[in-house]
Amino acid sequence: MNKEFIRDLVENKSEHIEFKKATIKHADSCLMLSDNAPVYVNKALSTSTDDDTESVIKRTIIGNIYNWMDSHNDVHLDNTFEKSINERGAKGKIWHLHDHEQKVTAKVGKPIKVYEQSVKWSDLGVDKQGTTTSVMMDSNIMRTYNGLMFQEYKDNNIDQHSVGMYYVKIDLAVNDSEYKEEFVEWQNHIGSVGNREKAEESGYFWAVKEAKLIEISAVLEGSNELTPTIDAKNIKDIEPEKSTQENEPEKSTQNSDYKENDRRNTLIKLIQN
Repeated sequence: MNKEFIRDLVENKSEHIEFKKATIKHADSCLMLSDNAPVYVNKALSTSTDDDTESVIKRTIIGNIYNWMDSHNDVHLDNTFEKSINERGAKGKIWHLHDHEQKVTAKVGKPIKVYEQSVKWSDLGVDKQGTTTSVMMDSNIMRTYNGLMFQEYKDNNIDQHSVGMYYVKIDLAVNDSEYKEEFVEWQNHIGSVGNREKAEESGYFWAVKEAKLIEISAVLEGSNELTPTIDAKNIKDIEPEKSTQENEPEKSTQNSDYKENDRRNTLIKLIQN
């Protein structure tokens, strides 16, 4: 932790926050474990490929995950996008785009529903008890919007997405009792952070309490390296493995075979629910 850097953040907190609020942020939803094994959930899965037509396909995409410190040192807290989803989503004002291009010609699909969905940390391969929340979108992807993107989704080649958002309520959390207000913020939220070790190494994070969700974009590459995803084809025919059945005892996520199975089954459950 750089003490001088932290001091500058605290002393100029208001200015830093105003600057962050003035710019649109693009944030991907990938996860990086402390053992450097990249983990993420498939972000372009089909509820049923039988529903695909030559002009429209339905996909569920994941735009963001809460309580995870990202490459901007931001932690989106629970319900960060709840108000925005209720207000903008209800009016059809959260777009499904490509490459964060704010253009009519950048539309990829017609969003059907934008929502928050609970998911266990262990299902994401993170060695942590409890749950977090993913921000999801069901979208009808239209060939008439963009033929190339339509085919890429149809062939299951799109596996990375990123949200475009504006900060509304944000505060600074610092792991130093010298800064009373910022330290209280740290104590209030650090227990919920999935990659706590990364936050502790930095010594601070920006606690994002509310943000305006503008769009979710298909992107070529997120801010972290990712591993291959499960092919979405015929996923409706795959049954969850026994390790994730109801009443099954909790298993340690340190076991690599278990983590791989758990990730796979999470994808299935997210689509089947």
